[in-house]
Amino acid sequence: MNVPKCPICQQSDIGILDGQLAVCRSCSKSKRCVFQFCLACQREWPHNSSTTKSCTLPNCALRAALLSDTKISDPQSSVRGCPYFRACPGCKALLTHNGRGCPNIVCPHCGRHICFRCLRERCFGEINIGAFALLRRSFILDDVSPCRVVDNKQNLTVLGL
Repeated sequence: MNVPKCPICQQSDIGILDGQLAVCRSCSKSKRCVFQFCLACQREWPHNSSTTKSCTLPNCALRAALLSDTKISDPQSSVRGCPYFRACPGCKALLTHNGRGCPNIVCPHCGRHICFRCLRERCFGEINIGAFALLRRSFILDDVSPCRVVDNKQNLTVLGL
């Protein structure tokens, strides 16, 4: 298990108070007030809920799943290296991939087509540089870029989480 870190300063000088509630000693010292945060969703603890052990912030469980370090490790999988959990860009449903076949999936909740690797709707997969250049010239597709695994942390803001 990874050592928990503060979402602000990335230091591991934290104290776990109770349940999901943690305090960062470094940030508390620099801000001159106690900085508390949720260990699961990595957001500042709501000031009005200091008596509860559970985070009351919206989508805490969804954010926690997306921030998980678990990655797909099967060397035969088309989504190797991807986070185990993804959120659909359309409806924010939590998704996984069975590891077989291509990385393109259809969200069972809203029907949106997405690439599990790069989270785009239109993805040309892992293509070599020559094929990539040919696609750009032949089809004049300015928005075509190679498929790269996107980290969930980069996508939280896009999802509004």
